[in-house]
Amino acid sequence: MSWMSGTQAGMQGLLNVTADSLAEYCGLTGDHQANSVFLESQLGLLQRNSSQNVINSEFCAKYLSALVGAYDAQDAAFNVPMRMLNAIAYLPYFARFLLTAAKTSICKTQAHRMATASSAPADPVHIVEMCQFLSTLLALQGTNSVSEEDKQALLPKLREWNRKYQKQQITRCLKQLEDDPETTILAGGLKQHCESSLNECGLDGCGKSGTSKLLQCSRYDHIFCDRDHQKKSWPSHKATCFLAVF
Repeated sequence: MSWMSGTQAGMQGLLNVTADSLAEYCGLTGDHQANSVFLESQLGLLQRNSSQNVINSEFCAKYLSALVGAYDAQDAAFNVPMRMLNAIAYLPYFARFLLTAAKTSICKTQAHRMATASSAPADPVHIVEMCQFLSTLLALQGTNSVSEEDKQALLPKLREWNRKYQKQQITRCLKQLEDDPETTILAGGLKQHCESSLNECGLDGCGKSGTSKLLQCSRYDHIFCDRDHQKKSWPSHKATCFLAVF
């Protein structure tokens, strides 16, 4: 293969976003090293892709456990696994993962890394993404998961970034750690939304909740009132339904 054809093939591969390509650029498969530039490119393309939820759902089902392992192995507050986790934190697969037994608090880890970092990322976009990720984690795992020591070290940083960049993701994260009542209510709404498929019948318009008497999907924790509702929901449900390996 010539250099030109090899380059074209590489570019074509970069433009073809799949769950497996995301895993490759996160450094999760084979002997590949994480590639932040290529991952950012694919995530940018994915935002404009009508199949975004399908691809992200498949990625979560297949690679979320490995991604969290890669995240745990990092030291910096902003890193490639964190970037990918931030991109999929809204999905029910992530909410389910956080609720599984024997999982450490990712929220506690992210807050500690941000609180103890000697310097902030040079790119303000990275600061915004860190705060967005921590904000989602605070909603899902609670502000009590952050130690008081880390909270007191992190608050001055958040206030400084908030003054400097004036981004809603930073403001929201700051107000959550300050226990702002209105923001606490909004965070509760986000948690309810992210966990809705784990607690409510998956058929649109049903709304019945409570896991004790509802049927659980065998592939992941989507629940239904009965077989009839599961069958009716399948045409819309099947696209994002994958067997989770965690």
